[in-house]
Amino acid sequence: MAGRESDGAFNDLTAAATATFSQIVQQNLAVQVESFSFASPSLNSSENGYLALDFIQIGINEKTERKLAFLLIITDVEVAAASMSYLLALPSQITNVAVISTRRLIAYGEDSTPKPALRTERLASLMLHCFGRLLNLNYADTPTNYMARVQVPDDLDTMRHFTNTQYQQMSKNLPREANDRYSEGSRCAFIMRHVFGNLPRILRGAIRANPLRIATKLPTMIATALSVIIVLIFGGETWDFAASVSYNQLMIFVVASFLAATFVLYRAFSFRLVSTRRGQTSESSVVTAGATYVALMLTLIYLFFMFGVLMYGVVVFVFPDPLMSTWTSDKDGATFAAHMRLASFLAAVGILSGSLGGSADSRSVVRNVLFAADET
Repeated sequence: MAGRESDGAFNDLTAAATATFSQIVQQNLAVQVESFSFASPSLNSSENGYLALDFIQIGINEKTERKLAFLLIITDVEVAAASMSYLLALPSQITNVAVISTRRLIAYGEDSTPKPALRTERLASLMLHCFGRLLNLNYADTPTNYMARVQVPDDLDTMRHFTNTQYQQMSKNLPREANDRYSEGSRCAFIMRHVFGNLPRILRGAIRANPLRIATKLPTMIATALSVIIVLIFGGETWDFAASVSYNQLMIFVVASFLAATFVLYRAFSFRLVSTRRGQTSESSVVTAGATYVALMLTLIYLFFMFGVLMYGVVVFVFPDPLMSTWTSDKDGATFAAHMRLASFLAAVGILSGSLGGSADSRSVVRNVLFAADET
């Protein structure tokens, strides 16, 4: 756990809450809890508060350097939320880092007295809630459970227990989530070995990031792609190419477009793959980077099929058959095979050109979808 400020009241609050948190997790999960303070780099406040994902990047750096399995960052500044008026906490399951703000533990409208005991209980409950989310626990319908949904701060007052089933699930997930190795020799060999060794975790993290939702957060990419596609579809040379290109050539072009587009988006939206001061790369950083890359690849696959279906519909329902038959130089452009090659070519051009525009989309919005399963 880490605090941003050195204020005495804040330190007292986090120390008391950490003691409650430590007692519960150490008794039931045999987890060692370490508490420390550090001053974060200078961060710029956004319109509604500091960005949670800036703290996540700091958390990744600290977790890697200190070789921690999980990290709960506790700060007393206002943390901005993407979908609500303010943020109490943001657990990032893919990075095993959670950000918790103490600023709103006493909600607007409640008694303005400090209430240190109430704040301590709420912070401890919120820490246990976030730790459960980092260990992949689902939400519970029972309001007395630590995994109940938190709508307002006073929801934390009734959260008092984990069930035996939840403790068993945490015990099962803990070794897998906390197992973090560090590179000793070749960094490239270490990355490749742990990418293939952690494929289930990477795929699970990529699917959890919800590629369909990521696509909805890339309006600039979609607009750029459609602009280029619309220009190309009305050019005779495009139809000539689609009618004449071989399937092997088209496949190479599509694969190259995917690789280039994913690389551009990865560079724009991913967290840095940091190493320790000794140059060691952590296994969890490799898994995070791999899940990010796969999530973006799945997003591009979804957009590829969306563009392909859209262009096939335009070809079939907009262009007359006589024009398609005579527009190409020596082959019939009105066949089903020619239509499919044309739609595939235009979809590949769409994701390739769109990725250049997509990198201009809101970095914080896309990152929030990639790295934050939920906001509390």
